[in-house]
Amino acid sequence: MHAVSFRSAATPPASTSRRGALRLPALLILLAAGVLAPAGIACRDDRAPAGSAADEQVFRFRLREDPPTLDPAMTSDNLSEAITANVFRGLVQLDPETLTIVPAVAAAWEISPDHLTYTFTLRDDVIFHNGRRLTADDVVYSFTRLLDPAVNSPRRFVLEPIDGAGPFAEGTSSSVTGLTSPDPHTIRIRLARPYAPFLGLLSMVNAAILPREVYDDPQRGYQRSPVGCGPFLVSRWEQSNLIELRAFDRFYGGRPTIDRIEARIIENLVSALQEYRAGGLDSLDQPPAEDDALYEELKPEIRRYPYIATGYFGFNLAIPPFKGNPALRKAINYAVDKKYLWEILMPGGNIPAHGIIPPGIAGYDPNLPGYPVDLGRARSLLAEAGYPGGRGLAPFTLWSNTSEDNRRIALQIQSDLKRIGVQVTLREADWAAYIPAVEGTAEKPGQAQMFRFGWNLDYPDADAILRPLLYSSNIGPAGNSIRYHNPQVDRLLDEALIATDPQKRAALYREAERIAVMDDAVFLFLNYYESWTLFKPWVKGIVLTPLGEFRIPLERLRIDRSGS
Repeated sequence: MHAVSFRSAATPPASTSRRGALRLPALLILLAAGVLAPAGIACRDDRAPAGSAADEQVFRFRLREDPPTLDPAMTSDNLSEAITANVFRGLVQLDPETLTIVPAVAAAWEISPDHLTYTFTLRDDVIFHNGRRLTADDVVYSFTRLLDPAVNSPRRFVLEPIDGAGPFAEGTSSSVTGLTSPDPHTIRIRLARPYAPFLGLLSMVNAAILPREVYDDPQRGYQRSPVGCGPFLVSRWEQSNLIELRAFDRFYGGRPTIDRIEARIIENLVSALQEYRAGGLDSLDQPPAEDDALYEELKPEIRRYPYIATGYFGFNLAIPPFKGNPALRKAINYAVDKKYLWEILMPGGNIPAHGIIPPGIAGYDPNLPGYPVDLGRARSLLAEAGYPGGRGLAPFTLWSNTSEDNRRIALQIQSDLKRIGVQVTLREADWAAYIPAVEGTAEKPGQAQMFRFGWNLDYPDADAILRPLLYSSNIGPAGNSIRYHNPQVDRLLDEALIATDPQKRAALYREAERIAVMDDAVFLFLNYYESWTLFKPWVKGIVLTPLGEFRIPLERLRIDRSGS
């Protein structure tokens, strides 16, 4: 996320790319439970002045639930990132259109010929929301905090390539040896070994730069009043109702045109659609499906665009019945009709998935067979798994977070599996209860046997989805919720990191994916996403990014009702 999390099936993961979510995804996606702020938190005095009621630029969008956290170190879902991506900035960021790495807090950087040392020169005009100027010490502090075992970030893997990060994160060293600041304007990062997508990792919101005086607060006031250096600051959080952001007057990139953002918490989709139609929302992340009566009415306002994310049901490989039984996992894959799910039951916006890496990412394998529906093979594999006709297999539970779309998908999967004699029960939970049931801890698996999830890629590299979801050191909240451990896959992912030939890297990722998909059947593979987002015609400056609707840069928006 990046982002692990997901919102529903007809639309991309929102909530686990990532981050990522999915991820979504990438789905997949996000996920640590934070302390939610009480209603009516006061604005800070340095907030940007709003215009008069007549000329104030206000953009209103919907979140389905309160974000689990607004702490960048803990952000691992799209609901959280919808806010944190607009409040914080790191050394670098992704251009939302081209997905190339561009400067953010860093004005420039150099990479040594051996690809081990990265030297960043900081901008001299970056101001935190509390009015203090950012320096290199803040970068060292923020990166050290992300790795700090006391913080216990589920995203500390973002900085693990840095030399000395491992010993510090494990509590056996007092500092990160590869992280230094020769002067207030320079940051030098030395890696333990070459890591091809390292700049992509630094573009994730988890690597945001924070002011020490705020985030060293033992009372954790930052959970209610986060402080960053991004284009917007949090001015109010009314739990289960509203998160308000205001333009930051001293943003180094220039004050946004939008004066105020209202992220309105509306769980029910019917209510959200009514609010959008009435003009109470300027954007909505869940348009009506093509078979919905409202589709034709709202069709002119639907924006469709690619989204690098994958949706799936994860198997908990640490507990029965899926532990040590790939034949059972394959049987379930062959029993579920993915084409029916996305072409008949919920048409539009999703492509049946045959693997993990989404289309458009180097390493995507169009020739990977995947698991088309085949009831004969499903029954044969079920018998091979030790459960002929389903006999002897106790009913297991499919978990999903609360959503009408997820409910429809789970019911259809339940029906499909019944055809081969497999009985399942369904369980829904809100996001706060869902995440610990899915992730567990690094040491102990969650209780969910099989769970709906998605992952969206935080940057356009196969490592951004395969490593968090499959690498053995990321078991638990770091992304590997299925608790998969295959030394051969670990080795391939490690080899890909140091490969300088793009074709060789892609080949290594394809090989790792093929093992996880065809040999180990780690997921019930469901869909590759497409983003569908509703926007009112008066919203201008929209950048439809493959990173998903919650990564659309809000600082580029403006409201112009003159032609609407």
